Order: sequence, then structure tokens, then C-alpha cells
Amino acid sequence: MAEGVDELEEAWGRVLAAWDDADAHKRFLALADLQGRLAFAGQRYRAVRETQPERREEAAARIEQLLARAMVRVQTLREPPRTGRSRVEWVAFGVSAMLMAAALYQALRAR
Repeated sequence: MAEGVDELEEAWGRVLAAWDDADAHKRFLALADLQGRLAFAGQRYRAVRETQPERREEAAARIEQLLARAMVRVQTLREPPRTGRSRVEWVAFGVSAMLMAAALYQALRAR
């Protein structure tokens, strides 16, 4: 990559050059997501959708993918991390404790 050239801008150039290449779009969206710049990607696709009728349908589909990625990102930011144990973990702990107690009882009884 040339010095001073934005990596995402360069990826967008590759998308425009190979518009029918689904992998180029996927790489661009993944990079935008990784860099936290989905808005940048959305601006680029909206501009294509509004100014290039022959590419409008594809741009709209990519905007839908972009929105799905954004929703996933928002959802992960919204949900606080779980701090307590789940019911399944407590049940498993109880069963394990009972099994250990039974084994200890049998060991003491066998003496």
C-alpha cells in the first residue's frame, strides 16, 4: 500500500474495479467492520446506489449486508457481559457435589 493511502479507500477502489466480484465486496465490508468504519462503507455504497443505475441493485444488497453487520455490532455493545452462573451450571455443580459426597460415603463405609 502506498504511503498516505487509506487501506479502506484502496479496498473500495478494488470493489469499483471489480464490481461483479462478490469476494471484493466481502473483503471490503469485513475490513470496514474490522476498522469500525461501517459508516464509511455505507456512504460509498449509497453514492453508487444513487448515481449509477446499473449498479443500484448490487449496492442496495451490500447496504443490507452492511446494516446487518452494524446491528450485530450494536447488539454486542448493548448486552452487558453475564456475571452470574446459569441454571445449568448450578445443576451441574449440584450433581457433581452429590456424586463426590456419594463416593466419599462409599469409601468411608468400605473401611
